Amino acid sequence: MLMLLFLGAAAFWSGFDQSAGSFTIFTRDYVNLYWVPVSWTQIANPLFIVIFAPFFANLWVFLGKRNLDPSTPIKFAIGLLFMAIGFIVMIFAVKLALAESTVGVQWLLITYLIHTFGELALSPVGLSAFSKYSPKRYAGQMMGIWFLASSLGGVLAGLLGGEATESGLESMSPVFEQLVIYCLVLAVALFVLSFVVKGKELED
Repeated sequence: MLMLLFLGAAAFWSGFDQSAGSFTIFTRDYVNLYWVPVSWTQIANPLFIVIFAPFFANLWVFLGKRNLDPSTPIKFAIGLLFMAIGFIVMIFAVKLALAESTVGVQWLLITYLIHTFGELALSPVGLSAFSKYSPKRYAGQMMGIWFLASSLGGVLAGLLGGEATESGLESMSPVFEQLVIYCLVLAVALFVLSFVVKGKELED
């Protein structure tokens, strides 16, 4: 279980961290920002977190009171699904840029919004998940695995970002498509795993 959560977290952060890599290069070269500096687009994610974090917090509380709160694997799967959807949006943006040279900033903002939803689903439960599902005597060490997953995601983000920008727009779509596939496969695996975890949580 922990291995699948680890892989899910690494895949998520490898996609999420494209915001500071391939997305920034795409924004600089192919997004019509008018007079707005490229660096300003990086405020989108923190701004969306401030706006939507209370909604997600209240949603989990609302579902929890009705015994409908998703299990940790489900929340990881939801986060990965949002990540995949965000990259599908970016694939369309890349294809549009190939046809028209530039695209509107709304494509980027929609992607950042969707990825923020994924972050709000996955990130808050990540650390507690590795503590909860690890053997008690190794709980401290296993919590470090969460940060290792984040670090691995950052390394993969750099490798994928370099591959995505190697040949300009032509190389972006294939890399983004790979990320969609990875995220969807792991999301499905986590959904399946959730049925096993649900039984265990009910027993606890």
